[in-house]
Amino acid sequence: ELRDMCGPSRGKLRSASASDMGDRCMDFVAAHPDCIVRLETEPRLDRDGKWVWCHWAETGTWSGESCGLKPDGSVLEVSGHTRFEVEKQEGGEYKIARQVVYRTFANWELSLR
Repeated sequence: ELRDMCGPSRGKLRSASASDMGDRCMDFVAAHPDCIVRLETEPRLDRDGKWVWCHWAETGTWSGESCGLKPDGSVLEVSGHTRFEVEKQEGGEYKIARQVVYRTFANWELSLR
């Protein structure tokens, strides 16, 4: 389950496969090939050990064509935080079961709407 609190889904739960999420990230990187992602704080587990919190910021330039949109050269300065709920699997490995995202948007993302 994915809940993007600031996106077009307006916080409604939706399913997203790992492949879909990977494709979306690659579309974003194609539009911003010089993108740098910084962790504002180290990812941390909550007190119950269920949710991982990650605060991040991205910088770069919309200099690549992606999703049929030509670059406008605008500066990329977005930030947000992501929470991942992890569940232990039978083999002892952990898997992301749910993700909640709060963030600002790049001009490229706003142009997709």
